[in-house]
Amino acid sequence: MAVAAGRHAIATRIGGAARSWPLCTLALVLGEAALLYVIISTVAYTEIDYATYLAQKNAVLAGERDYSKIHGPQGPLVYPAGHVWLYAVIDSICQGSVEAAQRLFAVMYVLDVYVVARIYRATFLPSRTFPPVLLALLALSKRAHSVFALRLFNDGPCALLSHAAVLLFVQSRDAAACVVYSLACSVKMSALLYAPAVYVLLAAKKGHTGAVTTILGCCASVQLLVGLPFLAHDPINYMKNAFDFGRGFKHQWSVNFKWIPCEPRPPQLITPLRDCDGPFASSYFKACTLALHLTLLALYVDRSLRRRNFRGRGGLIAFVQAPRKYGAIPVDRIAPLLFACNFIGVACARSLHFQFVVWYGNTLPLLLWTTAVPRFLCVALVVAVEACWNPWGLNESSSVESSLLLTAAHLILVAALLADSKRKVR
Repeated sequence: MAVAAGRHAIATRIGGAARSWPLCTLALVLGEAALLYVIISTVAYTEIDYATYLAQKNAVLAGERDYSKIHGPQGPLVYPAGHVWLYAVIDSICQGSVEAAQRLFAVMYVLDVYVVARIYRATFLPSRTFPPVLLALLALSKRAHSVFALRLFNDGPCALLSHAAVLLFVQSRDAAACVVYSLACSVKMSALLYAPAVYVLLAAKKGHTGAVTTILGCCASVQLLVGLPFLAHDPINYMKNAFDFGRGFKHQWSVNFKWIPCEPRPPQLITPLRDCDGPFASSYFKACTLALHLTLLALYVDRSLRRRNFRGRGGLIAFVQAPRKYGAIPVDRIAPLLFACNFIGVACARSLHFQFVVWYGNTLPLLLWTTAVPRFLCVALVVAVEACWNPWGLNESSSVESSLLLTAAHLILVAALLADSKRKVR
């Protein structure tokens, strides 16, 4: 009896710990910090773009303000000005030491994990539909650790700023959220995928006029200040290079659409942004993915407004006509809206490279747990997506098979988000 009672007490304590958000968050943060220490200590750093980032910021610090003339070993500067200032600060802190930069990026990774865990808590604490112990899924991505600590890509800081903005929106600190969100966009324009949801959040609370005023005051002003030296010198070159929506992508490094046919170019015709000709590189494919993106966004927002306890106030058209009648989006629905809009953009992207996984990887469990997808399949989908974001084969790139699997996983989640959910966040 005593042994049974002891076992019951231990089981009760373990169960209590597994349901404790503070304990599970602490375990996740400490575990990730320890894991990153081991990774940095034992796995060799891989130089890809970091030297280029530093060369580009050195050109800017030396006085160059024409964006078309700023280059590095891997090519021209194709990111907004916040990227330049960010890596100037990073190099100033690290004094040219790659190892110090790795440690700094490890800190950013742990901060990102903590911020995302806080978002999960705010979303699921009222409904208790997501066990805190499953925060361990956030530590699953081998690729995400690599992007931050072994590659030093700008996708990591951009993801951290984007997630921090989401947390601030959840906390109803809209002005601060818009400032941080705009900083994320100034590092890499991939953060613009959140923009439709950001507008919906602001318009539901403040109306169209209030939303536009907030965006101009908190978002546009940040972009103006960050890019001012380049905008004052040559605004056309700055906008064309920093926000190039028509840039090409190499088929070799595509993770999501490797299965789209493309005829390899001769070596002498390969450019930094194009290595083939055919459907993958065509303007038709670009137009199709854009049209699909816009269509799925409209469908998702419309169905969300209709079904998310808005008492039959109508969908997207009614929202456009009178957004304030919906009132502020409930706290536990803010993150799903923002993450879903970002995910739809990722799923429809013309090409995804390996480092892009941090744009959305640790938001997938949250999205899946707000749908009617069975929980075992939710875990299976997270694992499948993670598998697709690692090289298949010996050439350090994805394969047709992995690309097809990733596309299928994305389609399942898109369908689940669009379907009427039985497991709603309450």
